Amino acid sequence: MSGHGRFKSYLNQYEVEMKEKGKATFKSYIDDDSKSEEGVEEDEFEEVERSANDFFDGFPDPGNLFKGERVIAHADRVLKFAPYSDRKQGLSGHLFVTNFKIAFLTADRSSYEVPKNKRDRCQLIGEHDIPLTKVDCIYQVVSGGKKKKLLPGNSVSNLTKYLEIHCKDLQIHTFGFKFCPKEQKKTVTNAIVHHAYPTRADLLFAYDYGHHSKFPENRLKIPLFFEKRDWEQELKRLNCSKDWRVADVNHEFSISMSLPEYFVVPTCLLNADLIRAASQFHNNRFPTWSFTYTNGANLVRMSQICPESEFKDFENKMLSAVRSASAGCKDLVIVDLSKQCPSVRDLQSSFDKLKDICMSDCLKDFISQEMAWYSSLENSQWLLNISRCFQCVANAVNKISIRCQSVVLKEESGCDMCCVVSSLVQLCLDPHCRTQAGFESLVQREWVVMGHPFHTRLGLSQDCEGEQAPVFLFFLDCIWQLLQQFPSSFAFTETYLTTLWDSVHLGLFETFLFNNCHQRCKFMMEGRRMIRITLPSVWDWKIQFNDVDLTLFNNPLYVMKGQYDIANIVRMARNFLRKSGEILRNDLYKMKLSEMYNDEDDQLFPETDTVLVPQDSILIIKLWTQCYLRWNVPAQIVGGGNPSQYLQQCLLAEEVIHLQHRLKVLQMDTVRRRMERPKSDLIFSFGEQQNMSVYENRFLTSSFPFSSGATTKNHQAILVTPLTCYLENSTITNEYSYDDD
Repeated sequence: MSGHGRFKSYLNQYEVEMKEKGKATFKSYIDDDSKSEEGVEEDEFEEVERSANDFFDGFPDPGNLFKGERVIAHADRVLKFAPYSDRKQGLSGHLFVTNFKIAFLTADRSSYEVPKNKRDRCQLIGEHDIPLTKVDCIYQVVSGGKKKKLLPGNSVSNLTKYLEIHCKDLQIHTFGFKFCPKEQKKTVTNAIVHHAYPTRADLLFAYDYGHHSKFPENRLKIPLFFEKRDWEQELKRLNCSKDWRVADVNHEFSISMSLPEYFVVPTCLLNADLIRAASQFHNNRFPTWSFTYTNGANLVRMSQICPESEFKDFENKMLSAVRSASAGCKDLVIVDLSKQCPSVRDLQSSFDKLKDICMSDCLKDFISQEMAWYSSLENSQWLLNISRCFQCVANAVNKISIRCQSVVLKEESGCDMCCVVSSLVQLCLDPHCRTQAGFESLVQREWVVMGHPFHTRLGLSQDCEGEQAPVFLFFLDCIWQLLQQFPSSFAFTETYLTTLWDSVHLGLFETFLFNNCHQRCKFMMEGRRMIRITLPSVWDWKIQFNDVDLTLFNNPLYVMKGQYDIANIVRMARNFLRKSGEILRNDLYKMKLSEMYNDEDDQLFPETDTVLVPQDSILIIKLWTQCYLRWNVPAQIVGGGNPSQYLQQCLLAEEVIHLQHRLKVLQMDTVRRRMERPKSDLIFSFGEQQNMSVYENRFLTSSFPFSSGATTKNHQAILVTPLTCYLENSTITNEYSYDDD
């Protein structure tokens, strides 16, 4: 099912040929209402728009809508400005507001008729769609350039000249209403303000979407931990079923609405013990199990004991049970995260400052920010907060893996920094968590099921005012830092992490909509007839992307390290060249083998331990540019940045796969040498015929595959980003299926 705003079913009715000068772009947009510089005069503009309006008459909706989605308001002859164009370039079209998104349709066919060589990256929303849950701030600009922030409940006048929509992914969308009818201008602006800030959770589009849609629940390959058997399988995987058990004492959330119905506690604790102790802890979150290392040391999380509690011995009793479940380990270590890690308020304050220096929409603002970039970045303390968190994580990893001490993570709520530190520690200790399936299982267990308040922290409704904080983004940033420190240890890429952050803001997935399992269950069974409501899980990636897109999530260095004995492949290839003198495919491979692998003892990847200990030095911590600066066009590097490295890594992985395959083929009998080459599941693949244009790197930017790049006369034009364009123009084609000697 598609959520794009395209009029596919109406295309046969639209036969008006648009004039070339009015199709998509306009050269200038100035205060003079009579004429625009180098551009379209107003009467010509209206003539072009009249043709488009004839088509739109009778069809006041943005095309293919989701089930439960309905149009609230629309405005004609709206201008959408290109970023960093000083409002002199962009698109002309129609602006729609539904109960799910803000949709912009261009006046010509380009936004709903997809060319063969172009498509949107996401199958749920189009390039010009803005989900309402993604809106962060709305600014109204009136004549004279005065900017006003529109707050929930504001009454908007019809004087709006521009509308700036600042999104939670740090992107800015600017719309102009110079040619828009006054009544539509006021209606659409009020609709955006009203529906972008719902007063209650049940006013989110997901509640309409869930009532009208059905999704299969058995399609996922990862455990969701809503059922008891998923927890039992996890205990079995970690070989700790003897000391820990799955408790069902919270059935129908009778003890705690913050905890799930099933969780893991020490075997020696009875349900009666849990019932008596629960009320003494904040949010009734007594110590619960998170992880057991191979040496028997455990990782446990808990909230703080209530200050008014008169029964402090309950905490000691619970911790004694944890000690007994950690037999053979040294004494228990309690880590107070409120003292060692940044608080929720610290994170929000830091992120607000980071947004100020990363978000801009004009060159003047960009240059102003650039002049004080390093001092502003330091003042935000975002990187310092990551460093503080890594200190805590490294300490916990060493205590568990080296000192064989069980660690109890403790904070007031037990569901914010506990989620961050607990997950990072497991990523460092458990290689399974570094696979995509293992990571998704980890997030589902430690964040979704164990009650991180996504709805509140993401500020999805007005009743969350003052409690928002980018805790999950902070966690993803910490993982990105680990990717930089241990680039071959994770199966997924930074693009996977950025895409996951984008998915948080779509407002369609049950994974990120609720504060806890109790709120989720209440939503799923809401209604007088108790009809079960379903929403998709974010882990069902094929809802958003096709198979080609999903290959961007695969780390080529992990593929090489985990699936191929590279040292042995190189050694075999070198020996083969020495003894037989044969050339594998062409002189290129012989040259590379002799130049790159001339030392018998060299290995492409040195042996590393299964335990990762993050470096917490502030000198090593970097800014996650793909996530924070991808929409910042002047900061983009054409042909450089991490995407360029990723391309070379893919080619290197393909070369390793090819070498191993050729060695196997040459070792076979002549009759059996016809053998299909294995696939790598990497987006840049290696084939027989090399397209050398890829090495020019003029198709890749440091914002690949997210940003469309610059479109103004002040910057070099960058190719549009849909992946098919990149694949057609920059991949090395794989034209053969079989290898013959």
